[in-house]
Amino acid sequence: MKRIAVCLSAFAVAALVFFVIYDATASKPLSNSFFSMNTYVSAQVEGKNAEENLVEIKKIIENLDLNVLSRTSENSVVYNLNKNGESLLDAETAAYLSLLSDISKQSGGAFDYTLGAVSDLWNFGGTPSVPNEVQLSEALSHSGHEKITIANGKATMADKKAVIDFGASGKGIALDCVKSYLETQKVKRAVVSVGGSVLLYGEDEFTVGIRNPKGDSGSYVATLNIPENCVSTSGSYEQSFEKDGKKYHHILNPETGCPVNNGIISATVISENGLVSDALSTACFVLGIEKGFALAEEYGASVIFITEDNLIHTKNPEILNISDSDYSLAED
Repeated sequence: MKRIAVCLSAFAVAALVFFVIYDATASKPLSNSFFSMNTYVSAQVEGKNAEENLVEIKKIIENLDLNVLSRTSENSVVYNLNKNGESLLDAETAAYLSLLSDISKQSGGAFDYTLGAVSDLWNFGGTPSVPNEVQLSEALSHSGHEKITIANGKATMADKKAVIDFGASGKGIALDCVKSYLETQKVKRAVVSVGGSVLLYGEDEFTVGIRNPKGDSGSYVATLNIPENCVSTSGSYEQSFEKDGKKYHHILNPETGCPVNNGIISATVISENGLVSDALSTACFVLGIEKGFALAEEYGASVIFITEDNLIHTKNPEILNISDSDYSLAED
């Protein structure tokens, strides 16, 4: 069997570089790319109804954003929680919120989906600025998973100034929704990327390249050979700016409200669950190596850290092939 690697998301500036290995004698997968959820989405599907599947995948992601995740759509759960302090939930959305609260609790608050007021101060997605201590203290006082209650098909905010933001978990939720759909279809293989999160669905193994945190978007430091899974990366290179000679990135420490500064520049999490992979990539980045390993283990996930000294830390070196000679495996 002749096998070749095909770059999935050449047009997208994403956290990962994705490669799909397939039989060169078989029909090539169909692909589609679009912008949604404030990021680039790219999909490849191999199967009899691939064209129809691609159309439906786009609808699923756009509807999820419109009705659940968006902070600006008046129809969304997040919009109503932030504006009115409450929102009705379907069973699926209630399950997502419950899992997010659990991850926030188990991580000791390292993952916090109520950190929107703090993120807004930094405004990494617009014209960024460095907030002062008074501003940060005020915003932090309105964060914390305990400020939201989920019961009887309804979410309620105890603090009307708390701001829900799914920026660190929404991409993973989108992957879970797409995966649920694909499981009802006759799809042989599919690869769907939403920003820095990717769903690998179907037969055999996939090869995934981890982006070089210090290089351009097309360079990678290592490849992973893994079966069906979700993979998410959080990196300090994704959104950043410089002020007075100092660099600030978008991954914030929920305790201080400031960018994490612990020597980690990239955290990649592998999990069967998209939400878990996405949320844990942020939580593990914040927690650091040892606590991050422990948290990932709690959820049956694997994590790969890259640090400023060009070392790669993992408990699963057997799935990792380092391809950049500037990087080496740490002796953890």
